[in-house]
Amino acid sequence: MNRVKKLEEKVDINKFTKEDLLTMAYFEPVTLFYNWNWMRERIAEPKKYGIDTFAFVHFDIKDFKVVNELYGHDVGDNLLRKVCDILDEQDWAYYCCRCDNDNFAMMVKKIPDDEIRARLEAMFKRMEFLDEDPSFPVYFRCGVASIDDVEAYGATITDLAKMAQHSGVKPNETEIKFYTDKMREEQLKGKMLQSDLDRALAAGEFIVYYQPKYRPSDNILVGAEALIRWDYHHEGIIPPSEFIPYFEKEGVIGKLDRYVLESVCQKLEEWKHKGYKLVPISVNMSRAQLYSPVLVKSIEDIVNKYDVDRKYIEFELTESLAYGDTVYLIQVMNSLRDMGFMLSIDDFGTGYSSLNLLANMPLTTLKIDKSFIDGIGEDSNRRVNYIVRNILDTTKDLEISSIAEGVESETQKNLLRDWGVDSIQGFYYSKPIPVDQFEKLFSKE
Repeated sequence: MNRVKKLEEKVDINKFTKEDLLTMAYFEPVTLFYNWNWMRERIAEPKKYGIDTFAFVHFDIKDFKVVNELYGHDVGDNLLRKVCDILDEQDWAYYCCRCDNDNFAMMVKKIPDDEIRARLEAMFKRMEFLDEDPSFPVYFRCGVASIDDVEAYGATITDLAKMAQHSGVKPNETEIKFYTDKMREEQLKGKMLQSDLDRALAAGEFIVYYQPKYRPSDNILVGAEALIRWDYHHEGIIPPSEFIPYFEKEGVIGKLDRYVLESVCQKLEEWKHKGYKLVPISVNMSRAQLYSPVLVKSIEDIVNKYDVDRKYIEFELTESLAYGDTVYLIQVMNSLRDMGFMLSIDDFGTGYSSLNLLANMPLTTLKIDKSFIDGIGEDSNRRVNYIVRNILDTTKDLEISSIAEGVESETQKNLLRDWGVDSIQGFYYSKPIPVDQFEKLFSKE
């Protein structure tokens, strides 16, 4: 018995009018706006609908889950309806739809790219805040495929726009990306690097560097951050910016996270036997690893294997990691804290729920983002100085350790020291260095 027959037995289709069936087929229920089925027919055969050429736009709402978590699904649904209402007013678009969840699509007139960008910017400007809370910013991630020969690409024009869309990675701004052939080259490069990951791990091509952290009051070494480098085929170092984004996008970054953690634990055990005075080492925790169901058990197994005192391991999360399932995130963080690990938030101040993080998360350390440190100085923006001083005062009140990253000048170091920062990381003291150089900084117990 086929699926249609089974469906007919469960649902009396005859009770629906033709209008009912069309509504179910071509409109989605939350916004009552056109759905992807309706749009797909027009993309597949544009000339049937009197369209010779067009550009395709695909966008989503960044961190839409945060809206639902903070304000509830009614507010989230209202935002979706607002987007659809504004899409419906775009007279330069042939057709628009809500695809699924917080994804939307547009078939628009083939006009110059700069004009498309200007019109999209104006459109997004109209939805940049929640109606229910005008202080809450809304950001979009948008991709555009503007191609002369649409028939040559056919339905794949949608994939090209999505490829451009996914190249937008900045968390706190609306991004409009146009497809280029270079993006396809980058995608192929990412696939190649991903396929090479297991071989490179087995061949020992990944190297852990350490960037020291110092206490500015007496210039004493108090910690370090472990950072990965790739000695590709042992022929030269590839910086992390050239492979980490690909591994994150493909969901395989957890393999590198575990490799770094095990390397750090192995070194901590070795340094302990050499009699060095140990300092905490921070390792980065990616989004993919954070939401792994075996995360805590995996970490525990690695650390126990090397009999490392857990107070010397600090897991560093970027602030953008928190824009997801915060209830689950806090559960994981509490589990790690209960096991004796330290926890820090990286890039603090770059997101819009920073104070919320401080109020709810079991942090031991807060790292002030380099973008703030770049702005401090005796003759620089007073507001930046004020913000950094107040962040440091807040960490003291909450009994959270503070660290400033990206410190490059003596002026910055002295100001931060005077304002009470606990530690500093940056080129003023040291760039990331190989492990043999880092070992020379240790003192004996």
